[in-house]
Amino acid sequence: MIFNKQKDVPEEISKAKLSEWYSGLSDQEKVKIGRYLSGSDASSALTLMLSVMRKANLEENHAVTVLAGENMLKSGLKGVDRFDVLEEIVPAYYGMRKYDDCLRCCREGIGIISSMTEKIKERNGGALPEKIMCRNYTINVLVGAYGDYDAGDKALDEFFEMGLISEEDVAFRKQSHKIHKLQRTFDGIFSVKLKDQ
Repeated sequence: MIFNKQKDVPEEISKAKLSEWYSGLSDQEKVKIGRYLSGSDASSALTLMLSVMRKANLEENHAVTVLAGENMLKSGLKGVDRFDVLEEIVPAYYGMRKYDDCLRCCREGIGIISSMTEKIKERNGGALPEKIMCRNYTINVLVGAYGDYDAGDKALDEFFEMGLISEEDVAFRKQSHKIHKLQRTFDGIFSVKLKDQ
């Protein structure tokens, strides 16, 4: 019986030493994860789950990204490895409208960047990555989901001080926030007038 259970575990999962986690998944979750295993790097649990998360993100299959990502975040990852998982799970949480989880992970990721800037730059050819999901989605949640323009602008200032964004980008994004806020206000007035008629 034990032999049969092991036989049902995909080779990639077994190689990455994730059999116990995999066995605890529902049949539906196993099918979803299985879709992304082929051709994934199974040299470690981290490389396999990151590969699965990246493939799922490309298809906007947020539930699979979160399933794999939450498992890795619970596994005690630290430093840059944890940052890599956060960078993949953040857009998935946003896509699922789990804004509080998204913002929590963004803040954790920003904390890792501030404490490990040089290490992150080192593995990226001496510069920070152009796309930093934890930075970008902080603004998406604060402004786009919560409508908190002041908090969004404050976050931009903090990112500038940390060297995560240029002065020109800060000015451009703050201007964009003003336009967005005016548009929301206008849309609100317009919808109130329609209701009154």
